[in-house]
Amino acid sequence: MNNTKYWVWLSLALGTGTRNDEILTAFPDPKKLYEASEADRMSAGIFTKRQFEKLGETKMADAERILATCTKYGWQIVTPDDRIYPAGLRKLVDMPLALYVDGDISCLRGKVIIGVVGTRKPCHESIAIARKISSDLAYAGAVVVSGGALGIDSSAHEGALIAGGKTVCVLGCGLGTDYLMENEALRREISRSGAVVTEYPPMKPATRYTFPERNRIISGMSHGILVVEAGEKSGSLITAKRAAEQSRDIYAIPGSILTTAYNGVNALIRDGAKAVSGARDILAAYEVIYPERLDLGNIPDTPITVEKPGEKRKTRTVKKQSVQGLDPDCTAVYNLFGEESLHPDEICAATGLPLSRVISVLMQLQMDDYIEIDGGKNYRLK
Repeated sequence: MNNTKYWVWLSLALGTGTRNDEILTAFPDPKKLYEASEADRMSAGIFTKRQFEKLGETKMADAERILATCTKYGWQIVTPDDRIYPAGLRKLVDMPLALYVDGDISCLRGKVIIGVVGTRKPCHESIAIARKISSDLAYAGAVVVSGGALGIDSSAHEGALIAGGKTVCVLGCGLGTDYLMENEALRREISRSGAVVTEYPPMKPATRYTFPERNRIISGMSHGILVVEAGEKSGSLITAKRAAEQSRDIYAIPGSILTTAYNGVNALIRDGAKAVSGARDILAAYEVIYPERLDLGNIPDTPITVEKPGEKRKTRTVKKQSVQGLDPDCTAVYNLFGEESLHPDEICAATGLPLSRVISVLMQLQMDDYIEIDGGKNYRLK
């Protein structure tokens, strides 16, 4: 029997981020809890006064409206009853009771999963590092999970997409909201090759509380968490803290002691996080445990390139390849390249293509070995 609407009802009644392990032990079937009398619920002795009241106040009609909305927009609802529910989340004392998914969350099954997080305002070096490591993780067969925010999150997702790999974005708001519209194209690309996931019902806006709650899902899904750049008050440190509470591995990119921008990651290393400089450092132990899931030999031996702020692009003498078999959009974008590197926004302006399509085309051209990343978010002929 499909219990989806009962799981949604229970998630509405208990709220997100609530410890529910005792409740699920007493009532593993949410339908039975819905149908239980007030006396039976009270006699269980596991509900707070407010939870008891909410169970009585929350209407099944509210859950049914959410199901109808998800059906309308083609979003999936994944609950603990489903085989594709992320295995790592089942172990949480505050496991999400319903996940709303745009894409295919089954991409996590049987994979090594690495969360990549960091500041929303990173330096150019950290952007390049996050993109390169995430790309290499994907080349090796791992799935990259992050939060879809600006900065390190976006760089991590982009790196995985560039490698043609899988990535999952965990939102701190409901699907269908106007959150961070400048990253909408990136989220569309993520949903095509992986999944955009949230525990918040459709159209629920982000608040100051939803992001810390969301962070436990990023860490809970993952085998390990990599923090790229974080000051001592960075929200990514909450993810690292939750990872430690969940007995996940924690990795960090060491940073300069001359700036406070790296105080957070350096403190993590001081307190026991493993300092790493690349994807191989992260995946080496997992390759021993899961040899069938990873192939570190697929990681390309290419250096990290960083475009300095304000640096004038260098021109190069290049010989364009003759292109065959490319679709019209790929051909049009490839024909724009000359001696200078190009930013996706420049390509959008020149071709009239939407950013989501430009990102897809650039990934295809990179996978076909026509172009490469030239630091930051620029691309050049290879």
